Amino acid sequence: MLQTDLESAGKETYFIDLEDIEIRNALKTVRDVISYLNAMGRRKESKETTYVFLDEIHYMENCTSILKYLHDHYPRSKFIVSGSSSLKLKLKMAEPLTGRKAVFILYPLSFLEFLEFTSRVELLRIIKQYKSNPIPEPFLSQINSAYEEYIIYGGYPKVALTPEYEMKVRVLKEIQTTYLEKEIRSLVAEESFIKFSTFVEFLATQNSGLLKSLEISKEVGIARNTVMRYLSILEETFIIKTLIPWAKSRAKEIIKMPRLFFLDTGFLNYTLKTFQNLSLRANAGLLLESGVYVSLLHCLGDTDELRYWRTQAGEEIDFLLRREDRIIPIEVKWSWSPKISNAFRKFIKENPVDKGYILTKNTYKVEKINNCQIRFLPAWAIPFDLE
Repeated sequence: MLQTDLESAGKETYFIDLEDIEIRNALKTVRDVISYLNAMGRRKESKETTYVFLDEIHYMENCTSILKYLHDHYPRSKFIVSGSSSLKLKLKMAEPLTGRKAVFILYPLSFLEFLEFTSRVELLRIIKQYKSNPIPEPFLSQINSAYEEYIIYGGYPKVALTPEYEMKVRVLKEIQTTYLEKEIRSLVAEESFIKFSTFVEFLATQNSGLLKSLEISKEVGIARNTVMRYLSILEETFIIKTLIPWAKSRAKEIIKMPRLFFLDTGFLNYTLKTFQNLSLRANAGLLLESGVYVSLLHCLGDTDELRYWRTQAGEEIDFLLRREDRIIPIEVKWSWSPKISNAFRKFIKENPVDKGYILTKNTYKVEKINNCQIRFLPAWAIPFDLE
């Protein structure tokens, strides 16, 4: 999409796919790369910025030294490098590119990106028009239906672009199989490979819950240090992400138990082997929390922080957004008649909060507790109020 947008703006772009063995073998040095670009039609004397996309960069030998040289000696060229294997990319990038790079983490599609990818332009227009205000029928039902599809099958672009539901499941199977074979098999011993798969399956049943490493160790039958290593692998490869609790002392935040989230609900549902409608799912609320979590990640500014809140008595608020000097509590309620929980009331009473959210199936309303305005919104509408 970025390349298409640049070309639409009249920019000179080139795309090099390093997964192609012939191309990979031909590009061993800086001179090879420049010669290849010249052969593709690079305008040597152009004073305009040239954009070069290098996909699957981890396949390139000496990629950091080549990128350093290209950056330093070709200032009118911008190099956009990407890789599907984050661990291999990290290992290959042995030398730091300090001062020469900007890093972007590409999470699965947000719901708005999903609508754009699937050409639901009218729904996208309506959402942007109404923002967090009530949307009339029939558009509201159509948006809710699209959101349920998004939550069930996830936000991987290839899955989103696959129209038939059965084919979506096949694509998710391919993604998971490729992930295990390409990313994991080289990282764990052969006898541990099956254990790792079992570990991922058990972890899927714990999605949105507290990360209890000792319990996982007992259930899966692996040592606790292995649990921590496997969790690190899953987080490094963007399958899961952990959310630490909020505390007034940052030292306490670090030692308390985090929550676990799968970053793609389609990957999660394939692991659980269920793609039922949300109305039939016992875990619909927890599944929705994962979808909301990814939406919130897309909304985070550079200095924003996301946490959750839990007391020793078990009272909990799903998410806390710390933005500058403000704390914004956010709860997810998969219900037609959601209410403000006692935990929410307690947090507002004990902390300086002027705004909070209850994310629901379909409810729009505003309530006030003390000086705090609490907005009830459909779960997909949260990004607009956080702009």
